[in-house]
Amino acid sequence: MSNDEVYYWDWSRNLQLSYLDAPPFVAWISYLGSLLFSGALGARFLLPLIHVFSTLFLVLSGQKYAELTAKKFSNEAALSILILSQLIPAFNLEGILLLPDASLLLGISGALYFLLSAFNSKENKNKNKFPLKYAFLFGLFLGISALSKYHALPIAVGFFLAAAYVKFKINKTFDFSFWSVAILVSIFVASPVFIWNYQNNFASFHFQSQHGFADFSFSYKSFLRYLIGIIIYLLPWFFVLFFAFIIKIRKEHTQTKSIYLISILPFFILIGIISYSALGKDTLPHWTMPGFYLLIPAVALNWQPFTGSNARRWKIYISISLFMSTVLPTALSIKEFNNLLIKSFVYFTGNADPLTQAFLWQDMQAELKNQLNIKLKTQTYSTQTQIDSCANGYKIASLRWYWTAQMAFHFTDQPKIYNFDFTSSSFYTWRDDLAQLAGCKFIVLGSLSHYNEKKIETVMNIEYFESFYLSPYDNTKIVLIKGTMKNKEILQEVYEKSKNEINF
Repeated sequence: MSNDEVYYWDWSRNLQLSYLDAPPFVAWISYLGSLLFSGALGARFLLPLIHVFSTLFLVLSGQKYAELTAKKFSNEAALSILILSQLIPAFNLEGILLLPDASLLLGISGALYFLLSAFNSKENKNKNKFPLKYAFLFGLFLGISALSKYHALPIAVGFFLAAAYVKFKINKTFDFSFWSVAILVSIFVASPVFIWNYQNNFASFHFQSQHGFADFSFSYKSFLRYLIGIIIYLLPWFFVLFFAFIIKIRKEHTQTKSIYLISILPFFILIGIISYSALGKDTLPHWTMPGFYLLIPAVALNWQPFTGSNARRWKIYISISLFMSTVLPTALSIKEFNNLLIKSFVYFTGNADPLTQAFLWQDMQAELKNQLNIKLKTQTYSTQTQIDSCANGYKIASLRWYWTAQMAFHFTDQPKIYNFDFTSSSFYTWRDDLAQLAGCKFIVLGSLSHYNEKKIETVMNIEYFESFYLSPYDNTKIVLIKGTMKNKEILQEVYEKSKNEINF
């Protein structure tokens, strides 16, 4: 489980209407799966099912595009959609990893299909208005998108502008009733996000705004890293394919170009916003992937990987993609392969530091005992509705959100690990009410690079400090701190300040 995955898994143990970092759907998915199975299997259990439905919506959307552009929806076109949705790393991993993107892709692919269905309905051909059943379904899936990730907003704007333009171009009308129903339904479905933000001073909206444009300072290096990241996520040959499609469509006749705008405009709005952000700060390339995902049905209709002039070359590229999308993830899921990978790094470089964030956590509790005789007693997690008790010995905390989440997931009994990071805001800022911890004894375990002595001394009387390394991660210095939390008034002040000063 990656850092983000265990973080969202920890959300699922503390269900809310929404969260600081993202909307709640990913936590709900993890919670439902965890009712059936424990560990990573439970947390990820529903993701392949979601991925299947997302793929089906892409295939159905491709069929609608074919009907609207008077093209044949061939077996090659259907297979092309499967290739693009299953063999591109950025998309096939959404069927495995516990990330908000999985349900976002379900939402936007469903919304695309029902919007295209409205254009292609028999009722629309006889009247100037779309059937309201499609407004309801379109709004429902937009709402699911909004419950998944804030990318839903620019994509929804793109859908609205493109569809309104195409509709007006066809019959010079604007279907007010269709859009009213769609907007109301989507807002109703996404209402947990708005309610939570209203109750928490719009903290999540403020936090998200800092992702893109806070501390903006022009940097061509950050943009190049972002662009290279997109190429890697899509694989170079598919990256070229997507942009070749956009260039080709510009040259086609007006009707075809107009209907494809329903996928193209959301893509351009999303990638435009994120690319602008990348000019001024480090931006994650996978944020643009939902835009590319919407292009898949249209790209597949205009791509001939098996019958076109470049069929031989595409077969080679597709074979490489198949290898990367199946063999590599499968190997990484085998413990013996991971152990061999760690030993190989140690053999050639002397340590396994590049693998720290992937593999440090699995045996961390055992290695603390084996290498340093540090024994950490843990207790089964209790929900937030129970008042924290200081009667059961030392509690455990860490200094950064992903350390907190990884320790909670991998330690015996999957205990509640507190988060003593008072610099960066996270879900734990809301979960961990410091005032309830007055007088409690704590062991704080984390990376030395995250340790801020002044911040820790604000909330805790430090009684013991030690720093060390855990082999084979010999360049990652870890600190262990023991101490007692200060009085309730001081802790309450720190807690309120952390909630009011949103930092990313």
